[in-house]
Amino acid sequence: MRRRLLGLGCLVAAACPAPAESTPQVTVIPGKAGVWDAIFASHEVALPKRARVHVMREGEELGGPNAIGRPGDLLLENDEVVFVIDRLGSGAGFAEGGGNIVDAADARVRKDELGQQFTYFGEFPRQGVYSVLTSGTLAAGAAWIEARGTELYDANLEVTTRYTLQASDRALLLETTVKNTGAGAAEVPGFGDVIQWGGTEKLAPGKVRGFKGRSSGSYVGGVGRYTSYATTSVEGTIGGTSGGSWTDTTVRAGTALGPGEQITFARIFLVGERADTSSLVSELMQSAGSRQSLGNVKIDLKPSPGEASVEVAADARIAVRDPAGADVLTIHAAGSPPRLEAQLPVGRWVLAYAGGGGRTGADTAGVDVAANAETRAEITVTRAANAAVRCANANGSAMPCKVTFERADGGPLPDFGPAHAAGPARNQATTADGRVDVALAPGAYRVTASRGPEYALAQEDMTLAPGESRELRLSPRRVVDTAGYLACDFHQHTLLGADSPVTTRDRIIANAAEGVEVAVASEHNVIADLQPVVRALGLERDVVSIAGDELTSDASLHPWGHANVFPLPFEPTKPRGGAPAVRDRTPGEIIDELRGAGPAAFVFQVNHPRSGQSGYFDRLAFDPGTGAGTAAGYDGRFDALEVWNGRNVQARGKVLRDYFALLRTHHPVTATANTDTHSIVGQEAGYPRTYVRVNLDSQLETWGADRTAQVVRGIKTLRDVVLTNGPMLRVTANGAPVGGIARGRLVKVKVHVESAPWVVVDEVRVLRASEQGEVQRTDITQKPTSGGALAADAVLEVQVPSDDAIVVIASGTRPMSPVLSAAAGESSEVSPWAMSGAIWVDADGDGRALGR
Repeated sequence: MRRRLLGLGCLVAAACPAPAESTPQVTVIPGKAGVWDAIFASHEVALPKRARVHVMREGEELGGPNAIGRPGDLLLENDEVVFVIDRLGSGAGFAEGGGNIVDAADARVRKDELGQQFTYFGEFPRQGVYSVLTSGTLAAGAAWIEARGTELYDANLEVTTRYTLQASDRALLLETTVKNTGAGAAEVPGFGDVIQWGGTEKLAPGKVRGFKGRSSGSYVGGVGRYTSYATTSVEGTIGGTSGGSWTDTTVRAGTALGPGEQITFARIFLVGERADTSSLVSELMQSAGSRQSLGNVKIDLKPSPGEASVEVAADARIAVRDPAGADVLTIHAAGSPPRLEAQLPVGRWVLAYAGGGGRTGADTAGVDVAANAETRAEITVTRAANAAVRCANANGSAMPCKVTFERADGGPLPDFGPAHAAGPARNQATTADGRVDVALAPGAYRVTASRGPEYALAQEDMTLAPGESRELRLSPRRVVDTAGYLACDFHQHTLLGADSPVTTRDRIIANAAEGVEVAVASEHNVIADLQPVVRALGLERDVVSIAGDELTSDASLHPWGHANVFPLPFEPTKPRGGAPAVRDRTPGEIIDELRGAGPAAFVFQVNHPRSGQSGYFDRLAFDPGTGAGTAAGYDGRFDALEVWNGRNVQARGKVLRDYFALLRTHHPVTATANTDTHSIVGQEAGYPRTYVRVNLDSQLETWGADRTAQVVRGIKTLRDVVLTNGPMLRVTANGAPVGGIARGRLVKVKVHVESAPWVVVDEVRVLRASEQGEVQRTDITQKPTSGGALAADAVLEVQVPSDDAIVVIASGTRPMSPVLSAAAGESSEVSPWAMSGAIWVDADGDGRALGR
């Protein structure tokens, strides 16, 4: 950025050691009085370039994995950057209307990785909902868009947001004015923005990559594969609270506005020149008027002996360290051909090759960066090494799989990029066609091919010398018998819901690679049909996608939580795919609407019921004593309860007690396990999953409405399910199957546990709903089967004095690595655990049990 935008200063605190994987310790000095006058002061001389604004036309959509702007939205751009403000209407994701930023990119690369940005008034989802959009240009070369409307919950609060882009800025100025037009005081809890970071990974000064929780500093941003973003206030500080892929920022503290009073808060949103932190920091410093504190650095790569020259790889990365060796900034290759160059703060830096192109740095380079001067550095790198892995089934045909690369020599794990992508990501690669080609730094590796928990792993060790290329053929083998059941994940997300960075293509590939056979598309208040993506990838034999909708009540004045409904008809010509309206409606009203729409059966599943603000049971005060919610709006007409959500094993125990409460009080719902995945690595599809009993568990390529009806029947009627992240259970009680009714007061429970060799179970328990816990347990030792699995059988006898329901839980303590990995101290998240659905017990012989 080469202009005066903010009257602020910016320094990199090079003397302050930063933790590994952290983002730069940047301090912005608050601006002087009168900074408002400095922003957008008219230029005395017209600039040679001009910013532009117009309605997007067909063919002008941005590229990139997260671009959702479409013809009819507004394009605000100059020769440096481009932003898309969506048209008025239903909005995307958690935005309740249009007029918000949905795409942002470098004007030359034009690849978007942003989710969305919209106003945030201190309590989610309070925001501006706009009804008028205007736009124009200024004589000095700027272009602007103005959105006017009211606050979501208080129509007396007028909200006006103006987006202004100068002729050559990379930063967009956002000015929002909130005015109280009512007769009484209006409380506004805070002033900021919600930012869904899309395909980028969050960063903030002093925080680890992808951090969660509170932050306060000079900026908050995100770095992706193609670009980077940052936001801050015009005063140079910004606070926020971050979750998995979002940040709720705070620019100004909340206040009460009297009648006629208004408040304006301003911030910038900038697009970096590259997918690194050095471009963000340099842009922030320049926008703060600190250009004199920057210098240019160009890095050349020097070949090792035996290689004449080195071409910079597109994924080449440089770590910028302080003299003490702490990582402070990153530089990513950019341009065509790719180059390694950046503007860095003045001072002494040590540059190290951080990876890319299958090379490793052989040395480092120290540089003294001077203001407005160019400094050249040279780093020696090893010759490039490469690996090609081919996954094939027993017949030699290519198969979807996941390949994990571990270092066997103590070297650093490879990092192929952000965790939300199929193909190479972190130290893994998911593939639809069984082909994985990656550049790897020279060294010793263990390579593991997997295909979900029904398959034994295929592993091979290899050592790559500098300049060497290796090819491996690996064949994961299906060893676990799941005949009669389909592996289902009923709760998944993609970028279509704005709060996940995963593309629809990558989501389908990840499902196929992890052995998920049926996946429900469950975006927030959006119906999506991903089956065309399945067909385009040629994966009809491997996975089926069912259109669904995660009913999300966050924007209601009285929210009640989240729930999934599937299957639902996808209507592409309607807003949000024809999803039913949710805001300020009760669950019962929505259920009645869906039942009135036609005869097709659907599943209504309560999602993560104990997740606080988005939990149905927490919101509506579910009482385990009565098996019902005590708050207004509670409706018990749900078919399934998500007992297990993702890796949240702590909540699983609490929801299991709620499940028992429902069973005890004659509400025979079906327990489910789903991932609620918003990413890929670390939120793997199908871990956990729900096996559902069906008539036909193969020939997915013949799928039709009748097969979907089988899944619905398996949940609503048969209730024969297994919740698992690995082990498969087959359970009977006095001969009755899961979902059935056992008769008698002495119940003999037979359990068969089967798992792949990397999924080890050592304990089986029986739990009774009436006891809310374990009544029998036994240790087991699995033994290899002729088919290559591990298996064990157990028989447990349970006394049941009155009508009841039982479930069986099998578990182990050995983490399921390397297929799944977890942070230190969190191995329980990736340890084997499985639970059968309920078997009802008719103790008194009247043919019924607890409403079943």
